[in-house]
Amino acid sequence: MISNTVNLKQQHSDRSHGTLQALFAVMLFSLTVPFTQLALADFQAAFIASSRALIAGLLAWIIIYKHGWKIPAARVIPWLLLAGSGVVIGFPYLLSLSLTQVSAADMGVVLAGLPLTTALMGAWIQHERHGPGFWLAAISGGLLLASYVLLNTGGSAVFDSGHLGLLLATLLMGGIGYSAGAKAATLISGPAAGWQTICWTLLLYLPVSAFWWGNSWADQAASTGPIADTSIMALLYLILISQLWGFKFWYQALAAHGVGRISQLQLLQPFFTLLFISLLLQQSIGWLQLLFCCLIVFCVWLSQTIRK
Repeated sequence: MISNTVNLKQQHSDRSHGTLQALFAVMLFSLTVPFTQLALADFQAAFIASSRALIAGLLAWIIIYKHGWKIPAARVIPWLLLAGSGVVIGFPYLLSLSLTQVSAADMGVVLAGLPLTTALMGAWIQHERHGPGFWLAAISGGLLLASYVLLNTGGSAVFDSGHLGLLLATLLMGGIGYSAGAKAATLISGPAAGWQTICWTLLLYLPVSAFWWGNSWADQAASTGPIADTSIMALLYLILISQLWGFKFWYQALAAHGVGRISQLQLLQPFFTLLFISLLLQQSIGWLQLLFCCLIVFCVWLSQTIRK
């Protein structure tokens, strides 16, 4: 009896710890949009994304060497590569590129659909089966997201229909990176699974990152004038936190406590993002942005509840 009570307390403590890890990661990731917007004042989108990948990859190499981690099993490598296509290459670049077309506040609303794409990619990667209620909620969330983009940015002089595809591709790559990384962390397992997952992912993509950075540096150097301190600090945050350290907590929580349960905390991210945008960028948050953000988040919550 005493042993059962102790085990229950330990399980509750582990779950609470996992929730705190995931919540901390969500807070860290919610600053990615405003800091990307700040970095774009002096850096090009390709240079921001490639710098994130290259420098974080070099740091990951040092971390792996310091800890003496063994190379992951062969069955893990494809998942690491798939995760990297999202969180190392696709999402950082497409996010930076998107923010040259839409405001940070609008992008914060668009990213409210990220939990949906994560769940959808999880269904494909984890071979999860969902009923019609889940798909109805997912489609409703997607339609709300598309409606918001068309209503709020469709009239912009710099916005065209191709940008809608760009925003959706950003969400898709984020969902692939999160769900595939969670799968890799589950296979690696152990108390450092999340840390190993992002480090090995970055290291595998280091040759690509180095080549990409070399090409983007030429364009960046040709157009660079005086660089503001805020742009440099923003880029450093994206490299050290958004690309590396934040994933240590996120992937660990997903692996240890389940993608379905932990990913729901991502529902808070768009609200944190809008808050930080208001504070850091001094952009006003309109009622339409808050309304659509709440509606999209409700669809995500509904899809998760139905899935359970």
